[in-house]
Amino acid sequence: MSRIWFVKNEQDVETGSSMVYNLTSKNNKSNIKTDVENLWRMFSQPSLSKVVEDLLLVGIAVFTTDKKIPRKTAKDGWSRELNLHIPVLEIDKWNSVKNELEETLSFLSGDTWNISFYHTVERLRGDKVNKKYNIKDPTSFDCVSLFSGGVDSFCGALTLMESSRNPLFVGFKEYPLLLRRQKTLIESIQDKYSEQNMDFIQFNVSPRRPSNVGSNNTFGESTSRSRSFLFITGAIAVASMIGKDTPVYIPENGFIGINVPLTQSRSGSCSTRTTHPYFIGLVNQLLIQIGIGNKVENFYSTKSKGEIISEHQNNNVFKDNYKETLSCSHPCQSRYDGISPPLNCGYCYPCLIRRASLVVNGFTDDHYNSNYSLDKEFIETNLKIDGKASDLKAVLYTIRRFVDNEQDSVFIRKLLRQPGPLSSAELDSYESVYRTSIEELISMVEYEDGKNNGELKKYMGLKEQHAELR
Repeated sequence: MSRIWFVKNEQDVETGSSMVYNLTSKNNKSNIKTDVENLWRMFSQPSLSKVVEDLLLVGIAVFTTDKKIPRKTAKDGWSRELNLHIPVLEIDKWNSVKNELEETLSFLSGDTWNISFYHTVERLRGDKVNKKYNIKDPTSFDCVSLFSGGVDSFCGALTLMESSRNPLFVGFKEYPLLLRRQKTLIESIQDKYSEQNMDFIQFNVSPRRPSNVGSNNTFGESTSRSRSFLFITGAIAVASMIGKDTPVYIPENGFIGINVPLTQSRSGSCSTRTTHPYFIGLVNQLLIQIGIGNKVENFYSTKSKGEIISEHQNNNVFKDNYKETLSCSHPCQSRYDGISPPLNCGYCYPCLIRRASLVVNGFTDDHYNSNYSLDKEFIETNLKIDGKASDLKAVLYTIRRFVDNEQDSVFIRKLLRQPGPLSSAELDSYESVYRTSIEELISMVEYEDGKNNGELKKYMGLKEQHAELR
């Protein structure tokens, strides 16, 4: 079991031999490098409300733990047992939702979370305001929307602007190249909708080596299922500065939201659950219980990615900039093929969904790593070498499974319930989204096979059994 203490002042508690992360007001003395204070200083405020500050600190603590405790240390190589001690200002509120918070995080990351709270009066970098950049009238905004730089968040931004909303977009500075790409996309929106009020704020949390550990200890984990929880807590912090009921939007297509495992071996915690309706419901219930009125919503939850793009296919901002969006799970991988990053690889699961959604809307000239084409040779070569084709093979399996069971609604609904609980109404909506999204993937396969003599259909035995996939 990993035991980690988070402190605002190391003199607050006796941490013993546990790993320690210090969020002192002096960034150069902290082993969590972050600029989260700009989320409230931009409003000329020295601090957040106490409970919102606590929520943000919980998000930072959870993200730090997730990034620094390797999954390989778990008994099964994935699901870790994580024990956190977090300082909070509103101790009674957090003790009352301890179980609900742990359930929410466990559903998201697939780990066992055991969180203990202890009281502090120390504020999180509540010592000054930002005099260089400030928003004079927070009420000029009516919503907050997460902006990752992917197709869905880009389309979500366009949807809000086309609906005459006044959004404040929040981005996470995961790496410098993404930071610049996010700003470029936001600027393209600002140029077109210059008469509307909008703004963009990015923040970063970068944990370093914990205290109280030897120099030979290695800490680091490539996966980070909790990043979205941190992202949400940062957005809630911004929304709380605008108004107590200001909504937070997470624009993401319903196919990724429900995230049915592509194969049986991919079930469980390997699949992201960021916008699964059960997770969003847990988050919103948690917010209500601790007295935060801002609600998290996904207005794309009942749409496929292709349907989202169809809404903007004639918008010049989309047509001019969609190639700059990043949907890839490893956009910097192209450097190993001699191509400047960031770039969508074109073969990971998010990229395959992206390709399908663009193809069905007539966009066939997207930017991908040109060293790879989707054909039988790519699958057979890369499965043996480095696994690059594993997602494509899994998608083909999913298509075959759908084609073989297309008329069996009970089977489809059983798949939909695997990632998490769904109401009857949600099942109706997500069955439609699932079927539409698979049809989009089929269109992508047919488009690629038009260039490669039907090799993908042959590979999965689809052509012999189904002359036409539909």
